[in-house]
Amino acid sequence: MISLAHSSKMAVESLKSSKMRSALTALGIIIGIAAVVATFTFGSSFGGYMESEIRGDGSNYITVSAMRENIFYDRQVTVVEDTPGVMYASPLLSKSGVVEFMGESKNYSIFGTTENYVTAANLPMFEGNYFSDQDTYSAVIGKKLAEEEFKNEIGSRSTIKITIYNDVTKENVTKKFKVVGITGSENSSLVGGYGGNSGIYIPIQTLKELSGREDYQTIFVMTESEDNVSEVSDDIEERLARSIGISDREFRDKYEDDSGVSQMFRGGDDLPFVIFNQAELLKQIGSMTKTLEYFLIGIGSISLVVGSIGIMNIMLVTVTERTQEIGTLKALGYSSRDVLSLFMVESVIISALGGAAGVLVGLAVAQVGANYLGFPAIIPVSTVLLGIFVSAVIGIIAGVYPANKAAKMDPVEALRKI
Repeated sequence: MISLAHSSKMAVESLKSSKMRSALTALGIIIGIAAVVATFTFGSSFGGYMESEIRGDGSNYITVSAMRENIFYDRQVTVVEDTPGVMYASPLLSKSGVVEFMGESKNYSIFGTTENYVTAANLPMFEGNYFSDQDTYSAVIGKKLAEEEFKNEIGSRSTIKITIYNDVTKENVTKKFKVVGITGSENSSLVGGYGGNSGIYIPIQTLKELSGREDYQTIFVMTESEDNVSEVSDDIEERLARSIGISDREFRDKYEDDSGVSQMFRGGDDLPFVIFNQAELLKQIGSMTKTLEYFLIGIGSISLVVGSIGIMNIMLVTVTERTQEIGTLKALGYSSRDVLSLFMVESVIISALGGAAGVLVGLAVAQVGANYLGFPAIIPVSTVLLGIFVSAVIGIIAGVYPANKAAKMDPVEALRKI
């Protein structure tokens, strides 16, 4: 039996004799492997980026949002604050308003919060400080709003006018506010809280007076530890349900799942609020990223199937074209196993080379895509190895039938066709 080295040498010589055909044969494998590798790499990079951005300084954050008006009041905020495991809690009230700066006016959502909001909502400060509960006409604005959305840049000591419609008096109320801080991030728009880099925050008591509203839309919560976020979230949900008139029995019957654990998202027509925590959100993002990866891998697998069929077809043509060579080899004493080995090695080499090229192309595509979207590319070594391994397996599978056909060829019949 001929050695693997000898089979490889003969296979390489055969491939060199028909470079164009070999390149076209490998093209299907290159495209398929590139698609799979790019998907894995890009998915891992995007998932890691989203996790790091959402996690921020930790994943011990909970957000509770009312599904309609007149659900959350001071009593509900107290219920949340008194829940074991809660470190900070801050209600939020939002109202549409007009912001005027140096003669230029624009419409924005104005968010009323307490001083704990900057911590409870994981809101990064870019410049200055957040206001205190004792402040009245102080404002904190987002970095993008301060630098880009007005003709003149708004500084941390600037004065702006805010006009709010009062729901009780049915009149517009205008007040001057001093900007005491700018919130946001230099490298990302994924900042905590509502509004992000374009948010406008004022003391919640001030917004309640200007708007005539007493209820809150959202309560932001920071727990004492990342380890107990889910438990605290469930506890808050039960306590809030009880505080708005839903009995413990009704809550268990309607809103808990079979295991007795509440879900990350809850609400709808029955429960008038929805609650989610950052730890569960990270799991959901990971799950969605995996689903997207599997979907794209399925599409890439189609290219791999097409590529394997292409290899099989080309190898079958090669067997027909090399009938004389096969007959000669068998006449010289090469066994059927030797001929089988020759064609199998040739098929594997084509696939492996195509797989290696596909890995490089896939990594390059993922790198370009990650750079374009502004997050670092993460290249799993397992993905590279998997790409090459899969391509080699495809070569073996695609080469079995043609190689077997060549091995079974009768040398007398093969030589007779010369």
